[in-house]
Amino acid sequence: MTAFGLCFLPFCLYFWRQPVRLLELVMVGAVFAAAAVVVMGGYGVMPPLVPAALFLNLILLQLCLGVRYPAERTVLAVMAPFIAVVAGAIISSFLMPRLFEGEILVWPQKMSGLPALTPLAPNSGNYTQDMYLLVNASLAVAASFYLTRDGFAPRRLLDVYFFSGLLVVFIAVWQFASNTLHVWYPTDFFLSNPGWALLSNESLGSLTRLNGPFSEPSALAGYLCGSVAAAAWVIFNGDKALLPRFTLVLGLGIILLCTAATGYLTLAILCGLLLLRTFFAASPATRRRVLSGTVIAGALAALAIATVPLAAPGVANEAQTIFTSTVNKQQSDSYADRTMADRDALRAMVASDGLGVGWGSDRSSSLGPGLCAAIGVWGILGLLWFSVGIFRHVAIAHRLADDGSRAVMHGCSAGLLGTLTATMLSGPTLTSPDFYLLLALLVATAARVRQQARAVPRPAEQTPRARFGIATTMKG
Repeated sequence: MTAFGLCFLPFCLYFWRQPVRLLELVMVGAVFAAAAVVVMGGYGVMPPLVPAALFLNLILLQLCLGVRYPAERTVLAVMAPFIAVVAGAIISSFLMPRLFEGEILVWPQKMSGLPALTPLAPNSGNYTQDMYLLVNASLAVAASFYLTRDGFAPRRLLDVYFFSGLLVVFIAVWQFASNTLHVWYPTDFFLSNPGWALLSNESLGSLTRLNGPFSEPSALAGYLCGSVAAAAWVIFNGDKALLPRFTLVLGLGIILLCTAATGYLTLAILCGLLLLRTFFAASPATRRRVLSGTVIAGALAALAIATVPLAAPGVANEAQTIFTSTVNKQQSDSYADRTMADRDALRAMVASDGLGVGWGSDRSSSLGPGLCAAIGVWGILGLLWFSVGIFRHVAIAHRLADDGSRAVMHGCSAGLLGTLTATMLSGPTLTSPDFYLLLALLVATAARVRQQARAVPRPAEQTPRARFGIATTMKG
């Protein structure tokens, strides 16, 4: 049991009979991605997995007792391609390493010696990655069912996601104060998982890079890109709450401060997508907000570029160092190693005739090549089918929803897109349960909207008594 586990586990046990609280703890626990609740051998149990497991036990018990949820058929129809891909991935982890054993070279999940390509064979990575996938997929499906129930406010869980982003900002600022002012900072408390390569002492020039509660700066930037994207899209669509505004401003500041090229590139891609979406499909009100926000941000950036070199030459020199290292990233050894790992992953998919080498058999540098190597062409096509189904599902619900439900769908969609974009650039897998919980919240919110729209009778279906204003009761 780690020190973090002694602080986190009592909350999980106290709320073990309250599914909503457990889902909130999944969101908050995902912030501490490099910590461990319990360490067993060389593996650490990630904090969000504990409330996720307790939530799954409760839902399984309720299903055994006959509890049913609204919109089950709608949710199941949307999640069916995802369930099929997950089942195929788990089967592939047992079948493909034995079918192509010794014939294909891969980068293993765990390396016992010097980094090198090794012949494909069944390994412990197949089983550990299967466990992560099974828990996360089960959480996505179970939460999608549970969150369609009456009496639950979807915005509450989205606000917990924004609060988690602010918690990351607070920890990163604390670390920055420790680096500059030598304030006490409990590094071992936040970085207690031996299963991660913990890079907390990297520097760029005279500036020590920030990683916060994550294993490396790129992971910190990737997480905040999701929070910032969700907050920005909610605000641009007219939301007046303060929580997303704080998340947007402070999250952007930490992304710029952590000096991760992943964060800068992800923000550039998201800004481009935002402008395209605004130009082609946004409402006039949203277009005005986006354009005004772009003008204000551009003016502030120009003012900072003009005044910072005069007011603080040291800060300007550090900024120049960060900009130069980001631009020259392609010339670094780490970039060459990452590119080589991605190319080898694509070669592994081709060598397996497009079938893939099995889930957990190969470790790439970014998500796209990793999925190609693990699940092959069939898995990519299944995920595309799933993505198209979610897009249609949300588009139908968006036309029927009120402003509150639209805000939740906007936040979840943008948060998923931001996290996915960052992972496509520099993340081998998506193992954080908060991503799958955001996916579940998006599917469930849209399903609730469609279910409620079907339950409302059309004018032609009203009884004569209802037409004259006499109260009636209808089952639906």
